[in-house]
Amino acid sequence: MEKENIHIDWEVISKSFRGELSGEERERLESWLEASSRHRDFYRRALEGGKTDATVGVDRDVLAAKKNELMGRARVMKGDVKPRRALRFVWYAAAVILPLAIAVGMWVNMGGREKNVVIAQRVQPGSGRAVLELHDGRTYFLDTTRVVETGIEGNLAKAEKQSLVYTKQEAEELVYNKVMVPRAGEYSLTLSDGTRVWLNSDSEIRYPVAFGKDRRTVFLSGEAYFEVEKDAERPFYVVLDGMEVKVYGTSFNVNTHYQGKILTTLVEGKVGIRVKSTGAECILRPNQMAEFDREKEEVEVTDVDTYYYTAWRAGEFVFQNETIEEIMDRLCRWYDTEVFYANDDVRGKRFTGVIVRFTDVADVLHLIGETATVQFNLKGNTITVSDSR
Repeated sequence: MEKENIHIDWEVISKSFRGELSGEERERLESWLEASSRHRDFYRRALEGGKTDATVGVDRDVLAAKKNELMGRARVMKGDVKPRRALRFVWYAAAVILPLAIAVGMWVNMGGREKNVVIAQRVQPGSGRAVLELHDGRTYFLDTTRVVETGIEGNLAKAEKQSLVYTKQEAEELVYNKVMVPRAGEYSLTLSDGTRVWLNSDSEIRYPVAFGKDRRTVFLSGEAYFEVEKDAERPFYVVLDGMEVKVYGTSFNVNTHYQGKILTTLVEGKVGIRVKSTGAECILRPNQMAEFDREKEEVEVTDVDTYYYTAWRAGEFVFQNETIEEIMDRLCRWYDTEVFYANDDVRGKRFTGVIVRFTDVADVLHLIGETATVQFNLKGNTITVSDSR
């Protein structure tokens, strides 16, 4: 029998979307969701921005079946990954179903963990958070809706919905701000020229509050996806360690997290990759990636499926025959965890698959462990990886 007289604070629902629930709040949310299909309808419509028919109910059996179907599709994709086709299904299902399953405590598949994952405590995924540092050293924590100073008198920026938005303008003198996204975080900002930037975990960008009249330059460390506003009079540059990207109005991803190299992946438009030490420049076309070798100071261009390198923006991990060590590097940044390996051999084992980013790390490890013949032990924020017994 449904119990619609059970109530819950909106703040609890809001915190569940951000992955910030305490144990007691999670139990309250579970009880509220289990009490009535109307509660579940309301929660799902809030999660999806009101796009779901209010008359459609979601019961436990349907939710369990759909989540099992999703996990099954994400579990094994033998051979070469076809990211775009496979990910369409995963993202659709995840957007509608998986976050709701997470909110009710991941009661599906939690009772019978396989031996490949030993769990001492659950670790939540990353969320929208960042720190803004002004040119004079003042800082703002961008975790709530607010208006923040920029360092230019009379100029303000809005921080809302996990995004910082600057006013459109030009400046005679450049004043720089810096946004730093910690491990287990992500954030976006709109620069003064209208360019949009999405920052992944453990990344930072330094940029002018307002660009000058000649050129637009930002400095990046970590990973970011750019949608650059076209401006023929003012080229846009992304400066990195040892190289820079000259942008001609386009969408692309830059990642400096790979050891010894920087990857620039072009989705649409055109960019030039210039090596600082030599001045050598190569042009990227859509669906191409430039790999800059920091030691050799050389650039290699290859044709790629860009979704593999940009899927993080859609809320997914895409692993294409990657080693466990490469996978754990990405997971540790997103979940703010540490990793230890029982032996060197386990680092080189490989996994191919697609997994939703916005789920508990234990569920991600469970899927990887089933097909990569490794065992994970999760205790606190430390993951130990060993061979399957």
